[in-house]
Amino acid sequence: MKTLMIASVMAAGMALAATVENAAPADDLARMKQKAVAEAPLAPPGYRRPADWKPVLYRKGLREIANDHSKEVMARAAKQMKKVDAVNAAGKWKATGASIDAHKCPEWFVDAKLGIFIDWGPWSIASWCPYVKGKRLYPDWYEYRCRTDKATIAYHEKNWGPDFKSDHLLDLFRGRKFDAPALMSVFKKCGAKYVVPFLKHHSGFCLWDCSYTFRDTVDMGAHRDFAREMANACRAEGLKFGLYASQAGEWEYPILQDDGSIKIAVSCPGNLQPYSPDMEWKASGKVAVKDFVRDYIVPQTTEFIDKYDPDIFWGDYDWMTPAESNGSYDIVAYLYNHAEGRKEVATNDRLGKARPEEIKGRFTKRPRTWLRTVRGDFYTDEWGDTEECLDPAKWHPWESCSGISKAYGNHWMENADPGMVMDDRAFVIHFADIVARGGNLLLLVNLDPQGEIPAMQKERLLQIGKWLGRWGEAIYATRILAPFNTKAIDYVQSKDGRFAYAIVKEPAAEVTLACALPEKVKVTVLGSNAPLATRRDGANTVVSVPGEFAAAKVPFALKCTLK
Repeated sequence: MKTLMIASVMAAGMALAATVENAAPADDLARMKQKAVAEAPLAPPGYRRPADWKPVLYRKGLREIANDHSKEVMARAAKQMKKVDAVNAAGKWKATGASIDAHKCPEWFVDAKLGIFIDWGPWSIASWCPYVKGKRLYPDWYEYRCRTDKATIAYHEKNWGPDFKSDHLLDLFRGRKFDAPALMSVFKKCGAKYVVPFLKHHSGFCLWDCSYTFRDTVDMGAHRDFAREMANACRAEGLKFGLYASQAGEWEYPILQDDGSIKIAVSCPGNLQPYSPDMEWKASGKVAVKDFVRDYIVPQTTEFIDKYDPDIFWGDYDWMTPAESNGSYDIVAYLYNHAEGRKEVATNDRLGKARPEEIKGRFTKRPRTWLRTVRGDFYTDEWGDTEECLDPAKWHPWESCSGISKAYGNHWMENADPGMVMDDRAFVIHFADIVARGGNLLLLVNLDPQGEIPAMQKERLLQIGKWLGRWGEAIYATRILAPFNTKAIDYVQSKDGRFAYAIVKEPAAEVTLACALPEKVKVTVLGSNAPLATRRDGANTVVSVPGEFAAAKVPFALKCTLK
């Protein structure tokens, strides 16, 4: 998830290591390492190396997989690409930016307001990253950082051992307590309308039965098709089902050369590096191909569309390669054509790097080169990283991917720090602010190593559901209304324009409504027909609030009749 230039990080890390090695004798380096390991946190037993652990990777190495399967996989990919190209050539939607721009975000998505982002994968076994209280954390990068980041390397050695490599987590990812129907029941009670599970993060490990890799939960570890379980459970609860996939790249991928040798694409489809033995535990189960995009990425993702029929495609790893060459447009056009005349689908804006003319005048506060907030059915914001481009006065559907927790991925240390998880008041304010600016909230839910919702997060989810059960009319199917959001109040209106809603974040005996209202407007507490006393203060309307709501700790909503 975190938009980080991997190649730059690797280069910086190697340069730093070289500097340290040149500056300090070997004995000093060893002592420094021992000190870092000693000072690293000791994880609870469920988050460190099992006593009976035996190292397991995929049963074949990269060379044997290439010899036995590359030809077959590339032939299958060529057949799938022929289908994709034919569907997109004959269909309404083309694999071009202009065609994607013409696709309209479905109304169901704009109405939904709340989705669930399930952050769960092999990183959840460790459930850790360097912990800074109150800061956003990314435990879902553990597999990469346990071999590149100094603090995470020390932590990993203390809790898992130097012989435990990043891909050894794959076999431990079993999901023994994962219960898709139970999960979706909780999300339904929470008030969510769609669910987007992490089904392939940047290591390339798939949580479905994939024909283009052995690095999946059917061939390794759990021997379960978690995507199928979740898709079925979503539909049983009436929830839309989405695919999160790191479609534009992976941390490492084996690339087959014309002479039959293998090289490794780092930050693929980035620079090629010579094969090295460590790739056996960084790319275990991957099938070497010649063309990363047309032999792997596009066939893999469009096969998923064929098999699981998602309602949302949520692509990621969008900052490395141009959208014209990374397969994103092929995938999105195929999704649109696959659904055309049958149902409405949506895609996000994480399509790849932009051309300079596409982003001219944008990203002035934080220079970026991506297509985010430029192209896509809905734009995405990750804790404010595209906020400067999300002006409700120039509204385009958008979505904030943020969590009850400040961590992307489960983190065992937050269990001892309740402040890391929003209380119900903080959540409602966060949610209402997003809705008032015309956005949806894709609420991050982090599952524990075995696939359960941590108790603290589950409690918050059910509290959210209770609040929405009472005040949801002011959230679902609403549209923006100036002045959108202020410190004390968030404003929205019904999509038919008959009612305005004021979500009061700072309750008081009197509240002042700054949205445009008729002079003799009827104002009620949402859910009640009893009109409240009002008076005009210039262009504003001052409302007398009943005592129980004036003293409320959690925001409530007022309903104003416009027509």
